[in-house]
Amino acid sequence: MKRIKCPRIRKLSADRPEASIQQAEKELTKLQKMTRQSTVFGEEIEDLVDQLRQVAAPSSEPFIFTSILEENKKLLQSIFKDCGDIEFRNFDAGGKSALLVYLEGMADTSNLERNVIKPLMSQTAPDNPNTGNLSEIFTTMKGISEHILGASSVSVLTKANAAIDAVMMGNALLLIDGISEGLSISAVKYVKRNIGGANNEHILRGPNEAFNEGLTDNIVLIRRRSRDTNIKVQILKIGERTKTSVAILYVANLVKPGLVEEVERRIKLIDTDKVLASARIEEFIVDHPWSPFPQVQTTERPDKVLAALYEGRVGIIVDGTPATLLVPCTYNVLMQSPDDYTIQPVIASLIRLTRNVTAFIAIYLPAIYVSVVSYHPGMLPTTMAISVAELRARTPFPSFLEAIMMELLLEVFQEAIVRLPQRLSGAATMVGAFMVGTTIVQAGLINPLLVVVVAITAISSYSMPSYTFNLALRWLRIPMLVLASILGLYGVIIGILAVTIHACSLRSFGESYIGGLFDITLLSDWKDGVVRLPSKLLKERPKEFGAKDLTRGGEEDG
Repeated sequence: MKRIKCPRIRKLSADRPEASIQQAEKELTKLQKMTRQSTVFGEEIEDLVDQLRQVAAPSSEPFIFTSILEENKKLLQSIFKDCGDIEFRNFDAGGKSALLVYLEGMADTSNLERNVIKPLMSQTAPDNPNTGNLSEIFTTMKGISEHILGASSVSVLTKANAAIDAVMMGNALLLIDGISEGLSISAVKYVKRNIGGANNEHILRGPNEAFNEGLTDNIVLIRRRSRDTNIKVQILKIGERTKTSVAILYVANLVKPGLVEEVERRIKLIDTDKVLASARIEEFIVDHPWSPFPQVQTTERPDKVLAALYEGRVGIIVDGTPATLLVPCTYNVLMQSPDDYTIQPVIASLIRLTRNVTAFIAIYLPAIYVSVVSYHPGMLPTTMAISVAELRARTPFPSFLEAIMMELLLEVFQEAIVRLPQRLSGAATMVGAFMVGTTIVQAGLINPLLVVVVAITAISSYSMPSYTFNLALRWLRIPMLVLASILGLYGVIIGILAVTIHACSLRSFGESYIGGLFDITLLSDWKDGVVRLPSKLLKERPKEFGAKDLTRGGEEDG
């Protein structure tokens, strides 16, 4: 068979070398395009994976932890975006990549360096020969916390929200590659005010310590005064954004059944994004928010809180504020002072009776003055009536308008004294009390007798142990003046009845506001209510709070 010879095909590049270069450039361009597309495609896959992780997470969680450290870090960085004070510190731990996340300034970095980073980087626990196999230890956060770390308080976290909250509270979050959980390490370093004296509740005898803005410090002040294991503390988180810690304190074997549950229920029903002070919680949990009377007792004294707990009441401490709330609250507790238990019972009883009288004066004295002078001058002795008439003849305004002007002027001075710096408040008092008061009297704008009446009224309101109750008395004077100017003494009587009926209708967590005064079944509470008997006779706790055990064992709880 004859073999056929095929002509030899010459490459195009042999005749045209430039064609090979052009083809190579095309292939290179195509390869670069495919590389860019693959990069974009890879990023899209990563985004899709992140979205799937977020979708796979529960509705209450922003994402779920995986064993890939870089993925966890990326998601945390997206959550803490634009948070310049969040530190992400990478280091090597046991041959694995590790990440420590914490708030700069709130976390104690020296503590973290000494008890967390150095032990992990050295791959052995300090002064502990029983660390075991490191490869086994570095498989779980529990093993790491038990064998490697020297931190005093750690907790394993499996949920993202818990991890985020831990960081925002000042704790450090430890993540290690290959472990699908985090470790919260307590390393909080708060900048806080030292424990000092009470600014708003001064006493002559007894302890002077007061709460500060730290929740833990405040609880310690309670615990230090009593070793009773029946004192329980429940911690809640309130505020959609602030997540403020709120502590509920009570004595388990004394508190009225259902009271703690009711307090907890009302606090949990608070729907707000921020809680910055205890007054914010007070507005949400009271039974009658439109009433001028305080339905929650406020104090900054640990001894006062402890005494209330041993009466069967509940304390509410809010992180970030020294003012502690006590419920239930009644008229009797608002009229009591810690000083009542450091003086003789007879003197304490007279002081309490005086407070009740001054409370009446603080509300009704200006109204009685206006009604008598304007409508019933015949009730005054002749000599006094003539003197009052002569004084009024020099002033151009009616008694009601004079009283309103003086009350408003007094409120302006009081507000200025509160808002001014402490060094200037004394000067404001001098200007208000002497210069302005003397000038308006000399100018004939105000009746001098009215100035005396308003001064007595102001001093009477200042004798109240509770500042919030003092505010209620001050502002109740205005409607009383209006009634007195319209109806005279009849208006005053109507005002007294209206205030009394309103106070009788108030309830504080189910307890009557003034039941201890008028309820015949609670007459035994008068022994430590309207008056104070000697401590030997105070063998029972107040019945108005429904304590389980009414017996004090002959000891006074304050």
